[in-house]
Amino acid sequence: MKSIIKKLLAPRQIEYLVIDKDWIVLEISVGVPRLSDNPEETVVGKDVRKSFPELIGLENIFTEVLEERQENFQLKGIARSRGQNAPLYIDLYIIAEREEKATENNLMLLVEDATEKMVTQQALIQAANESNLLLSALAASKDYIDKILTSMTDVLLVTNKNGLIKTINPAAENLFGYKEEELIDQYISKVIPEEHLLHQVREQKSLDRAQKPEDLEVICQAKNDQKVILEFSCSPIQSSVKGLIDFVYIGRDITIRKRQEEELNLALQKEKELTELRNRFFSMVAHEFGNPLNAILFSCQLLQEYKEDITEEEKDQYVAYIRESAKQTIELLNDVRFIGKAESSGLAYKPGPIDLISFCSHLVEGMKITTRGKHEIKLNIANNSAAAVDRENPPLDPNNLPLIDKKLLRHILTNLLSNAIKYSPKGGRVHFDLVLEEEEARFKIKDEGIGIPAENLENLFQSFYRAQNVGEIPGSGLGLAIVKQCVDLQGGTIEVKSELGNGTTFVVTIPLKQQGLQK
Repeated sequence: MKSIIKKLLAPRQIEYLVIDKDWIVLEISVGVPRLSDNPEETVVGKDVRKSFPELIGLENIFTEVLEERQENFQLKGIARSRGQNAPLYIDLYIIAEREEKATENNLMLLVEDATEKMVTQQALIQAANESNLLLSALAASKDYIDKILTSMTDVLLVTNKNGLIKTINPAAENLFGYKEEELIDQYISKVIPEEHLLHQVREQKSLDRAQKPEDLEVICQAKNDQKVILEFSCSPIQSSVKGLIDFVYIGRDITIRKRQEEELNLALQKEKELTELRNRFFSMVAHEFGNPLNAILFSCQLLQEYKEDITEEEKDQYVAYIRESAKQTIELLNDVRFIGKAESSGLAYKPGPIDLISFCSHLVEGMKITTRGKHEIKLNIANNSAAAVDRENPPLDPNNLPLIDKKLLRHILTNLLSNAIKYSPKGGRVHFDLVLEEEEARFKIKDEGIGIPAENLENLFQSFYRAQNVGEIPGSGLGLAIVKQCVDLQGGTIEVKSELGNGTTFVVTIPLKQQGLQK
């Protein structure tokens, strides 16, 4: 073989054999036996197929190469058995060798040690297969996680340390009314205005990642301005960048639960109020009914047992006691009946034309008679309405009178004036101011009595409620509740101002309906 070819083959670790047309080895390089399947048979003069059995069956191809009908032929990746830890791979190349002076061509069999190349290729293939398996596992894992997030009914948000949203699930889209692209890269404060609470949690979690998640109730803002209450838990997770952490929030909509809790608390509070109301009612009945009934029984007993010993004047006095006590009992029963009707079926509102000045004047005169001169009632009238009627000048046209429910107004003014008299000292003065405007009437009743403690003003209009400083002054605690019911029914307002020891002032304002507007 020419030396130039040897020099070209040496760097590539290629050995060679020269073979004649009968497959007999004519020339062989030194390293060929190491690469052959049968090193003992790899010598000059032997059939090359004994050393390289891979050539068996390729005789026709060899003939075509020998006769130059085919340029070359090659076999690659032939494995030799050299032990489990010492693999050997070879590549075979067959080309025709033509000498200038020779009459026939020979074949040259080139044998290349391809072990390193094959091992590297196999390693690459294995790495590629492992990468494909890992990618498949990651894809399956991502699909699994995506399915979990999609099927979750709880809201899931993932933010970075600064609160920028990176991931949301469909439940969050449905609850907040935003599409995913509307929330991604937005601050979480867009849906949770109380983001400062979450910021505190993030800072705490950053310092102590091992801390267990804690539920945090926050009010969230949906896209439609609807408020929802969520119970969030927050946990730090490793982000895709080493050393940086994200935060995952899982929130459960507890709006309905909180509403039910509020309703339950209101029901419990209502039950508590009803219990207190019942206790006050029984206490009132025992006290307010007991006193007049005892007075009646005692007076009857005296009249029966000592009828021969008492004078006619004393008899008249005992009869007066009985009559007064019976009147108190009837009034109390009427008040209880009134409140019961108001709270069960409601009161009837029947406005009619009324001369307010005459009405208030007659009412005051009647109250003066009942007080028997023990208190002074001063009526002051401010007529600022063209439709109002002066007491001394009867209306020319009754159809221009304002419309008010006389029955309800009588309840209002009678109770307020009675209270003013009851809680004022003997000889005290009660001021009754009537102010008539175009669209409303204002009734102001001021006394010089014991006053009402400030802490009692809030509950003053509740049924059976009485201020803590009334002492032995009789009363059912129903009068002001009746007043409030009557005022509300007419669309009016009531205000109260009081100072202990310096009296109390009630101001009632009632809108005036005109007859022309009555349906």
